[in-house]
Amino acid sequence: MLFKRYSTGIDIGALADGAGSARLSHYGAAVLVQEASHLIAHDFERIFRATNNLGTIRAEVVGQLQSKLAETARVGIDLTDSDRARLGYPSLDSDRLVRCDLRDLASTLLLVAVKGDRFVALHLGDGVVASEVALRSGRRVVRPLGGPDNGEFANETTFITSRSAAGMLRIYRGHLATSTRTISGFILMSDGPEVSLFQKRTRTLAPACSKLLEACRNLPSEVMQEQLEATLRDVIVPRTSDDCSLVLLAAPHPADADSAA
Repeated sequence: MLFKRYSTGIDIGALADGAGSARLSHYGAAVLVQEASHLIAHDFERIFRATNNLGTIRAEVVGQLQSKLAETARVGIDLTDSDRARLGYPSLDSDRLVRCDLRDLASTLLLVAVKGDRFVALHLGDGVVASEVALRSGRRVVRPLGGPDNGEFANETTFITSRSAAGMLRIYRGHLATSTRTISGFILMSDGPEVSLFQKRTRTLAPACSKLLEACRNLPSEVMQEQLEATLRDVIVPRTSDDCSLVLLAAPHPADADSAA
């Protein structure tokens, strides 16, 4: 999970949720959000302006991310002492870097990049990418850009390490303001919060999403961090066995944009 402001004027929020079946997926997720953010920051203009070559861009994005994860698996990971003990790896004195298979780093990816009045969003796997829309009437509503990608069963999805990843990666692009509405924020959520905050049948988000973004817009980041952690801990975590992560980006105060889990 990551929020970063680049010197080129691009703000990026990214969330990667490691596969529960992949033993080192939390390391893969950490690498993925960093690499995907750098990639999109570098290629924002090309991706936003792409016309009939989005398929090629999807393949290139996934290819670069898979290559970075493959390099990480080949070089090895500096595991924490607790992970070494939990997973039965050699102690730090024996092997500083532990090599693994690419599939051990499997993770989903959700990302939103904002530059000026434009945005690019990526969505691979389950979880939800949503935008908060301010209508001409003054009412704000939160609408999904992309809902969860699940297979036949609820716990099936596509990971960055999947062979089908390039074909399943969704790319959304647009302007923040049009003649009928203005996008005033984005929310990214893993499949843990999704259980409480997203209704799959109607593809609608809970009113709590608007409240979270409003708090993000108006509260100091430290206070918002505490409130969001309390909401996750007390309201959402008891309703799911999955990891719970949220990333919030809210206007009109970019300095107050926050990400937390």
